[in-house]
Amino acid sequence: MKGTIFVDKLLFLRKLQQKTKRMRSSQLKIGIILTMPFILLISFSSCERINPSSNNREEMVTDIALVTTELASILEYFDEAADQTTGKGTPSFFETRNFSKETKIIPVDTSYYDGDGVEFLIDFGPTATPFKPTQKCLDGRFRGGVVKITLEMHYIENTSKSHIIVNSDRSFVVATESKTLVVNELEVNVERKLRELLNFEVKNLEVDKNSLDFDGLLTLEKISGINTPGIFGDHYLLNGSGSADVGDEEFKWEIRSPLKKKVEPGCGMIPVKGLFNITVEKSNQNVTNGDILVDFDPFENESCDRIVRIVSAGKTTDVVLE
Repeated sequence: MKGTIFVDKLLFLRKLQQKTKRMRSSQLKIGIILTMPFILLISFSSCERINPSSNNREEMVTDIALVTTELASILEYFDEAADQTTGKGTPSFFETRNFSKETKIIPVDTSYYDGDGVEFLIDFGPTATPFKPTQKCLDGRFRGGVVKITLEMHYIENTSKSHIIVNSDRSFVVATESKTLVVNELEVNVERKLRELLNFEVKNLEVDKNSLDFDGLLTLEKISGINTPGIFGDHYLLNGSGSADVGDEEFKWEIRSPLKKKVEPGCGMIPVKGLFNITVEKSNQNVTNGDILVDFDPFENESCDRIVRIVSAGKTTDVVLE
């Protein structure tokens, strides 16, 4: 009887061991299956990092295009405010309905009669992020900081000269939902050629503490809304050329086909049409110098979708310019 019980126990233990081995084998297979997606994910990530210069170049081009569109917006706010002045000087009250709710226009020198032109500040509010909801402008971007404007003579007169200044002690900050740009310094000389035509000499534009330096000559030609005060509601064309430094890299930029902007709610963030060309002059990356083209109307419909097409070395990439 005892021998029978012993044999039964021995058979039970062998069955249990076999069952345990099968379970371990099954668990090992499941573990391998579950692990494979992570291994593949790591492999794909490694492949994407093999040649990061392409992504970096695309990001730099996007940053230059973004800075160009924001510079155009600063020129628009300048025109909107300066066009409210008169032959006597600044108005008693600046209309700011086309700015953010937080914006204040502060007169500093109100009269031309003292012989040194007029001066005022466009104060977009605090620069600390996150921005207040009241700092959101009509184009969807958030802005903070101070822009100083000086007018040497009545703004609407031909040959009148003006100046746009951002000082390093009062930086200007612009942000979208995903990106923030800090303009540390800006110096632009403005000369009116005709009622509808303004020339802008961008002497210095420094973004994010020397990460991007930008200069050049621009012309702004209004093609609609010429006889109405300010620029909001107008359409205009932007032309020009210049240079840009991003870190240790040097670029030349040129507007190959006029950038067309519609300064309207929901549509004023970037141009709806035009070709912006960037030539790589000097690069510390292992890439061939050459031209990079940014097409602001890749679908040829002048829509306000903010999609631009970047063409570089035969490669075409569509990106959303925030």
